[in-house]
Amino acid sequence: MGGKSSRNKGQVGEREVCKILGEQLGISLDRNLEQTRDGGCDIILDHWAIEVKRQEKYQVDAWWLQAVNQAKEQGKHPVLFFRKSREDWRVMMPYSLTHDPLHFYVHGDLNLFVERVRED
Repeated sequence: MGGKSSRNKGQVGEREVCKILGEQLGISLDRNLEQTRDGGCDIILDHWAIEVKRQEKYQVDAWWLQAVNQAKEQGKHPVLFFRKSREDWRVMMPYSLTHDPLHFYVHGDLNLFVERVRED
């Protein structure tokens, strides 16, 4: 998939995650429109820096490293949402907020993150 169509697919994924999280949490979320210029995450929710990947070839290790580094730069905790076409969203996030997220993380469905946010 080429540059523009890949960007469009990414933006659609970001809007989809904003909509789903907004409905689940009863809040309004928007994409981080400064992300390209600032090199930041796709969505910010409180102390979470959310990176969204909607691609057909998984590169989860590289995406998680990107999410961790971007979150660290912003003083937030990393979260990675990813999926292929016609699949459900998956999420990676720190195991706990006191452990190194690069090495201690959990992986599950979207509800894993929703429950963590509700606990905060």
